[in-house]
Amino acid sequence: MVAEETIIEVDNLTFRYDLRKVEHTLSAISFSIKQGEWVAIVGGNGSGKSTLVRLLVGLLEAELGTITIDGVRLNEETKWEIRKKIGLVFQNPENQFIGTTVQDDVAFGLENNNVGYEEMKQRVDEALRFVDMDKYWDQDPSRLSGGQKQRVAIAGILAFKPHVIILDEAFVMLDPKSRKQLLSTLKKLREENNITIITVTHDMNEAACADRIVVMDQGAIIQDSTPEHVFMNNEQLSSPFAEQLRRKLGENGSNVPQSYMTEDEMVKWLCK
Repeated sequence: MVAEETIIEVDNLTFRYDLRKVEHTLSAISFSIKQGEWVAIVGGNGSGKSTLVRLLVGLLEAELGTITIDGVRLNEETKWEIRKKIGLVFQNPENQFIGTTVQDDVAFGLENNNVGYEEMKQRVDEALRFVDMDKYWDQDPSRLSGGQKQRVAIAGILAFKPHVIILDEAFVMLDPKSRKQLLSTLKKLREENNITIITVTHDMNEAACADRIVVMDQGAIIQDSTPEHVFMNNEQLSSPFAEQLRRKLGENGSNVPQSYMTEDEMVKWLCK
């Protein structure tokens, strides 16, 4: 169940990489996200998705507008406090690895924040168990598979006990099996810990798992709605596999429902 409290509030956010140019990378972006909500941000290359993420975690500074995280206005003085509440997982997990073993890598950020040994050990153990990587605690992260590396990267974020996790194209290098396992992990994470999840993705099957999809184009939000509404009303976006199958079955004369179907709904309908 999504809580009522707003965890992220973005108001009139505007940004340019080059202030000498008229064109903005982001133009007056406004939206809010509730605690426990899963939001997917989609759009073509250059639409502003990754720029928005970097602004949310304070890696870039907005030209205009405000970002408020858990009631705290993001600025130069508060960004370090806010970063304790938001975890960012990149496309290539190796960019985040510091330690020589899985356990050391997950513990690295906690050590830098002076977390006591007993508490740190407990948090690391819990995080690795949650992502099913506790059996690999003493292994070299560089020798893991792509899916395992992303699990370790997520464990490193979970050990901080964040309110929000942002995944910036984090599944793009994974095989279908690893992608499905990580999506299952994220669903479990949200259900058990009420963590807010933001995924930036080109994969519409991944986006379909979210509560909301924010569609961006040329630095602006052009849609912000449920997967059902977005995929039924945006012909520019490729639909997830289940929706493509529903449409194809309808074209071939099957008595398939006329409304959008999730993967689970399609499976249930096919098994009737």
